[in-house]
Parts: sequence; structure tokens; C-alpha cells
Amino acid sequence: TVSITNRLDMRYLAVQCKDKHNDLGVQQLNVGETFSFRFLPDIFFPETLYFCHFVWLEGDHYFDIYVEKRDSYCIEDSCSWDIFANGPCRIISGHRECYGWNPPVVGERLSLQQSNNTLYV
Repeated sequence: TVSITNRLDMRYLAVQCKDKHNDLGVQQLNVGETFSFRFLPDIFFPETLYFCHFVWLEGDHYFDIYVEKRDSYCIEDSCSWDIFANGPCRIISGHRECYGWNPPVVGERLSLQQSNNTLYV
């Protein structure tokens, strides 16, 4: 299970996660809300990768949210991430291990509109 929690300061967060075969759709998270998804890593070819696109009014970033070689040791099959403006942080045994965003990608982008404190993607 991968859990993603919006820790942005007073900002809605749009999240779209994918792997090679599955698009989990766009999720809209208020501050403090969590989106979770489950999957089974490929035991024959241990190269499972899920990446996510994170968009808010001042930010547009990508991050590899599950890389099997890095994350296969998540606690009790659960990887929990807090999303901050400066990057995602994984929660391990009560402490944060923070990462930078992936380098910028040219191509697919989510467009944002804001109306009455609602984020539309």
C-alpha cells in the first residue's frame, strides 16, 4: 500500500499516479487528506515503478513514489509519504526521509482552475 498525504500549507493538491500499465486517475486532496492505493510488486522482475504528478497553484512536479529497489523495505508493506512544496518525505519509524522532485518533464501537464476554493483538474 502506498499512502500520499497533502502537507502543503493551505493548498489543494492534485495527484495522478501511474505505472507502466495502470493510470490511477486524478485525486484531489485537501490539506491533511490522504490518497492510498495497493498493488503487488512483480516478484519475477523486481522493477515495479509507480510515478505521480503533483500539481498545486504554485507547483507542478513529478516523483517516483514507488521504486521497488528503494521501497521494498517499507514497513509492513506500507509506504507512507507526506507531500510538501519542497519535495516528498517518506515516513519511516516515526521520522521523515525527504527527497527532491524528479527533474522537469516536458509533455503531459494537468491544467488547473480555481473557483470558490475548489481545484479543478
